[in-house]
Amino acid sequence: MYNLLLFWNIGKKVYENTDNYAVEKYSTYYSYYYGNSYMFDRENIRFMKLFYICFPIFYTKLNSISWDQYKLLFEINDRKERLFYFYLSLFFNSDFKETQDFIENNYYVRI
Repeated sequence: MYNLLLFWNIGKKVYENTDNYAVEKYSTYYSYYYGNSYMFDRENIRFMKLFYICFPIFYTKLNSISWDQYKLLFEINDRKERLFYFYLSLFFNSDFKETQDFIENNYYVRI
């Protein structure tokens, strides 16, 4: 399992950096520092930024669901709906497939 706290902190740094090339700079730096160019490619750095933006106050609950589940939640534009699925995943201690099923079956609209 990935260290979600690391991803959250990287997202925070990228978000707080006003440089237009922050994503590229952090991608290059962390790819070199951690030696994993795939995990720290530009797309994942953007996801880390979204991670921080979408879940800034859930610091203690970060490792409750997986990174892949967070990536599913990032695709939901409505903040209330995204948090609904987040809490639903926490409540049921669901895995990726279960969270995906919640979203595909529109539990937010049904409940």
